[in-house]
Amino acid sequence: MSAIPEAVPIPEDVTVCITSCGRLDLLDRTLTSFRRHHTGGRYLISEDSADSSVADAVRAKYPEATVLTGPGRTGIMRSIDRLYEAVETPYILHLEDDWEFDGPVDFKSALELLRTHPDIANVCVRAFEEIREKYRKRSNILTRGDARFSVMWGDAHPEFFAWSPNPGLITRELYRHYAPFARVMPDQMSGLMKKDGLTQAFLLPGVARHIGHGRNVVDPTMPARPKSRPAKWLRAFKKKLYYWGLRKEPF
Repeated sequence: MSAIPEAVPIPEDVTVCITSCGRLDLLDRTLTSFRRHHTGGRYLISEDSADSSVADAVRAKYPEATVLTGPGRTGIMRSIDRLYEAVETPYILHLEDDWEFDGPVDFKSALELLRTHPDIANVCVRAFEEIREKYRKRSNILTRGDARFSVMWGDAHPEFFAWSPNPGLITRELYRHYAPFARVMPDQMSGLMKKDGLTQAFLLPGVARHIGHGRNVVDPTMPARPKSRPAKWLRAFKKKLYYWGLRKEPF
């Protein structure tokens, strides 16, 4: 059995921001695995279930975190705005409540990349192998000391791969430039950054894996996902028309 990597301290200039929405079991797996590999740190959690008992449970479970809530459901982008507006450090590590960590984040290398490459909006720490192969091929390897990154090509996807809510590091300055995030949907925010020449880097091989499959939370600000095959085809076709510039909105 391989040894668990030694836990590393979270830098003082980083705030860990977590979006949560009632999935307490997944949130526990996320934070238990993350804290297994990290010590210290500032934590902000935006609990968007609009259920006071859930928010109270989160506060009781994670007394070291500041838990932010609102009177009703806001959706992912307003939840992110609620988090980031409360950040006082220059860097943000963004997490969602459905990831499991198998190692520590290489903060030193990731932050150095953000400082020295202003064209990189986000350093993602998701396991790169979870990204579809057709997209992985559209990236270049960048080596800095002992760290390796895959930097996505600008044309890897019409919108993906500048910013995403997957686990990763961004600057507070970047958020303030594009705030509020809630004015668009997640993919569209990434698309806005891509139009400005920004891209995303993946810190290889990645230390976070998605565990929320089949546990999607309905976002009140976004159209419901179709369930029938014809409806799914129609949705995909509308998205292609949007990417081709033939629709103003993707859905």
